[in-house]
Amino acid sequence: MKKSERQKIIKDLIANQLVAKQDDLMTLLKTHQVVATQATISRDMREMHIVKGTDHEGHQRYMIFETNDEDPAEALFKTFKQTAQQIDQIQFVNIIKTTPNDGNRLAAVFDDTQMPEIVGTLAGFDTIVVFSPDEALATQLHQKLAHYLSAEG
Repeated sequence: MKKSERQKIIKDLIANQLVAKQDDLMTLLKTHQVVATQATISRDMREMHIVKGTDHEGHQRYMIFETNDEDPAEALFKTFKQTAQQIDQIQFVNIIKTTPNDGNRLAAVFDDTQMPEIVGTLAGFDTIVVFSPDEALATQLHQKLAHYLSAEG
């Protein structure tokens, strides 16, 4: 099966069913005759911007984080301003406290930017950790983000 076909099935499953765990997704895929390794499905999920979030009924589930043609850096600062509550820097790491349920969403936007100040993220329910290549770049990122956090409007 082609990757595009597999990803279409994943998209349909996530859009139409409550899928809360990767094991559940793997089981559903098997019922649709999709045979793939866990690593392949993880890679697909990353490429498709699938994040765990809370739906309008309060259920934790996988969702596709929709992106648009907006500049990734601009999308980052917009989303950051909407969700971030606090930012702290520890050496080459920035720790960002977000509104509840927004850690994964904000981390996905960080990962899309390809900014030189960002080499990777780890996300949780309401906290993300942003890794920079060194302390100087982490400080640059911290200053940019702190400016957006304190800006009015």
